[in-house]
Amino acid sequence: MNDGMQPPGWYPAQGDPPGTVRWWDGSNWIGGPQQQGVQQQAGYVSPSGGSLASGQQLADPWLRIAAGVIDFIITLIISIPFGIGAVFSAFDSGGAEVELNIGLAIVGGLVTTAYYLLMNVYFSGTAGKLILGIRIVQRDGTEPLGWPVGVRRTANRLLGVLSNIPLLGIIISLALLVLNIVSLVFLFTDEERRTVMDRIGDTYVVKK
Repeated sequence: MNDGMQPPGWYPAQGDPPGTVRWWDGSNWIGGPQQQGVQQQAGYVSPSGGSLASGQQLADPWLRIAAGVIDFIITLIISIPFGIGAVFSAFDSGGAEVELNIGLAIVGGLVTTAYYLLMNVYFSGTAGKLILGIRIVQRDGTEPLGWPVGVRRTANRLLGVLSNIPLLGIIISLALLVLNIVSLVFLFTDEERRTVMDRIGDTYVVKK
């Protein structure tokens, strides 16, 4: 390979074992030799960090957290009518308020889940992400996500709807809490900055 002419990518380096590749950043070799294969797949993060093989820059973890806060506020606003309905049902339902409140909570959960699902499917990111200039892309860098990937990427929200069911909801809520904690750890420690849901959907979050 002509080192002075080659664009960034994975290439065999002189002196490395046969069947291995090393990351070339356009001017220097970065990292050690890696077994040829997964490193050359679209979406694999270079060892120099922060970018995909497609050239897209990974989103900053704190920016993703800020986007999550914005989306939480949006879904909280969406949920207000259902909360008001639950309050009124406590006075007017004549003893059936528990069942009615559960129903309202499930409907509210479906509405907020639809927000995440439709935004991911058609716009490759929720309003919080788009406002802050980041988006979700597939492994090869394409968008929008479409239905199959969008559903997988939003599976935690779909599961969260069931957390409104008594007893079962306790188990699901605990499972989602663990999932969120693990995702937060991955976000700051994983070279690809992929949360659990990124791994399930096989997606990356990049700068717009």
